Amino acid sequence: MDHLLAIALGPVQEFIATARRTRDLFAGSRLLSEAAACAAKALAKEVGVQNLIFPAPESEAALETPVPAPESEATHKTLAEAGIPNVLLVRVPEGKDPKGLGEKALKAAKDCLLARAREVFTPRKDHLLWEEALEQVKDLLEGYYAYLPLKGDYPGARERLMALLAARKNTRDFAPASWGSPAYKSSLDGARESVLRLPQEGADRLRVRLGLRPGEYLSGPDLLKRWWQTKHGFLSTTHVAALPFFEGVRRVGQEELLRRALEDLAQLAGEEARAGTYHPVLRDTPFAKWDVRLLYETRLAEFPALAEDSGLLERARARLRELWRALSQKGVRAPPGAYYALLHADGDRMGEALDRLKTPEAHRRFSKTLALQFAAEVKGLVEAHGGALVYSGGDDVLALLPLHKALMTAKALAERFREVMAPFGGPEKAPSLSVGLAVVHHLEPLQDALDLARRAEKQAKEGKPQRNALCVAYSPRSGSERMARGRWDEKPPLTRRLLRYADLQRAGEVPSRAAYELSALVREAGDALPDEALVAEALRILGRREMRQAYREELEAWLRTGEDVRRLAGELLLARPFAEALDQAGVPVESREVWDAH
Repeated sequence: MDHLLAIALGPVQEFIATARRTRDLFAGSRLLSEAAACAAKALAKEVGVQNLIFPAPESEAALETPVPAPESEATHKTLAEAGIPNVLLVRVPEGKDPKGLGEKALKAAKDCLLARAREVFTPRKDHLLWEEALEQVKDLLEGYYAYLPLKGDYPGARERLMALLAARKNTRDFAPASWGSPAYKSSLDGARESVLRLPQEGADRLRVRLGLRPGEYLSGPDLLKRWWQTKHGFLSTTHVAALPFFEGVRRVGQEELLRRALEDLAQLAGEEARAGTYHPVLRDTPFAKWDVRLLYETRLAEFPALAEDSGLLERARARLRELWRALSQKGVRAPPGAYYALLHADGDRMGEALDRLKTPEAHRRFSKTLALQFAAEVKGLVEAHGGALVYSGGDDVLALLPLHKALMTAKALAERFREVMAPFGGPEKAPSLSVGLAVVHHLEPLQDALDLARRAEKQAKEGKPQRNALCVAYSPRSGSERMARGRWDEKPPLTRRLLRYADLQRAGEVPSRAAYELSALVREAGDALPDEALVAEALRILGRREMRQAYREELEAWLRTGEDVRRLAGELLLARPFAEALDQAGVPVESREVWDAH
């Protein structure tokens, strides 16, 4: 009799979120995807690729990470390129032992991570407690599996199987740690001991050469992420925050002015100012060659040569101010902005869509469609909007985005997901995409930014009415956190409302002060005043300055109820960072092209 076998690998969120740099985030997701791919390949060798249900490759080659080809050559999308999910589902033909297959798959995944650790650690072996580092990586991956007979009722069998898998995960094993030591705990998660072996003298300088921060202590899994190599490198939060500024420089044709200034600053800052980050988004920008931190005066002291010589540091600051003056004369808003967006998206009604699949073959078609027509296309879509994809596993997406294109990207992702998944649901129950968009300062801890993005995604999914929504959260460096939610089928949607409010602020029709006064009105009298009085007071606040009649009528049309006032007060404040980014990028006010994209 055939069986259904489900395998879950983890920890997922904990491993990925334990990050101080964006490359840690990216590496964590890719390493787990590699481990899952190795497990899937082990299963494919035993039962054939046609019995893999999720993922659903056409061949074993589709599970291999593709070698990047020249841009002129078209590459075929593969499942591994899209990202292999951490939960695998396979049909086990009669005569095969599902328990043995589960054990083989888990061993293949763990061996994959261990082999990768040996490869990554070997060049720096002299600076490591070698055995402890490998033991920590070996102990990192948790794996569980469950299986049951497939007796013709595929939907019922799959439902019972996933319940069994959840029960198995809730009764996990707790083996004793084999790698304990009196060393300092990891600076990132505080759970594992540091495996760094550094000399007493010059330890911090050596840390910097090893890609660590001064005083940073990392465990084996932390170092596996930090030292994992990518072909192009990965964007930092500072890169993403600076991209609207560079777009503004490019619009007025002053790239050469910026490049010369960066060369001068790099000469003062020394070898540490060289970047070598050739991510596709940085193509044709000077940030591929020079460290973007050179553009932030408060970060110049992070370069050792400048930190140790106050004279050099002051010369660098003076050169930076000279650049700002020159660019301002050319119409560029300088210095660069400090905020970026972190997007977290997740599919809605996916369980309901799976419940409607009556056979393993139908589930394979679902898996293949989701992987190749959505997940594999997310990277190109995100990069086309100037962002960097952290991971795209099935319906789960995490990406960094520049603020002037963040709302546009969120809308494009939701539309593509809805289009791809439309065949798998009825008109009222088709899968949709809920998106959380966190606007955060580029120096805020990544774990805090991730937490905000996930809370925004949860609010998008669980707010009333549920699902098919966007939630934008803004965490200013000083001030309280703000959130606004809107469904994608609203007229107009939240993306377009925020863009409109940003345009009104950029045009000077609704000053920033009015947004704060509306917020204070709602906070202090929002529940005490009847709706008519609240609307009248809001209109009085907005109408204090001279305003074109068309804009005044537009504002009055927005404000019909007290709830409209409350929503407008929050969304005007949320629109402010987007307005600043659009200004810095040189995007025309009330651009029809931008308006249509939202």
